[in-house]
Amino acid sequence: MRFAIVFLAVVLASIQHSFGQNTDCATCIEWSANRPLIWADFQGEPKERSRHKAVTDSGMSIGFSCNEGIPNVTVRTYFHPEESWTKTTESDALLVHEQLHFDITELFVRKLRKQLAALGSDCNRVNKHIQDYYDRNYQAYANYQELYDKETNHSIDEKRQKEWELRVAKELKALEAFSSKTEDL
Repeated sequence: MRFAIVFLAVVLASIQHSFGQNTDCATCIEWSANRPLIWADFQGEPKERSRHKAVTDSGMSIGFSCNEGIPNVTVRTYFHPEESWTKTTESDALLVHEQLHFDITELFVRKLRKQLAALGSDCNRVNKHIQDYYDRNYQAYANYQELYDKETNHSIDEKRQKEWELRVAKELKALEAFSSKTEDL
């Protein structure tokens, strides 16, 4: 499993402008509880030498602006079809495993939204801390993705896979208040 998280922070002379990362991906799929991935979404060329049967390329983008002193933060979760691939479309279990990688990305986006919301409505404070919060969140996210693959043996351990599905669903539900893409802090 390879995952990509993309973030671009631009140091601004004035926080009255917005900054963020543009995924430059017209075909990217934003995360939605009502729109699970299907094998047709995996449009990248499979890496034949890879030991993996499928790869989910998912990530997050962040936008920040201050409007009349009110911070506005947009954090989105996306799936990149052209960078995601599969060697087989025959395994429903493998698709569930790959979906959970995407769900984990959404989980950490929600955690980041919660952290940023806790900063309050001071634009200077949000601007000062947004990169640090992102960096810490990214490291935790990367470790979580690796642990997921390790503990499930890339979906082979069916019992552990089910445990992870329940775990992530529970965590997403606990952070449901932060499922919105835009937070007016």
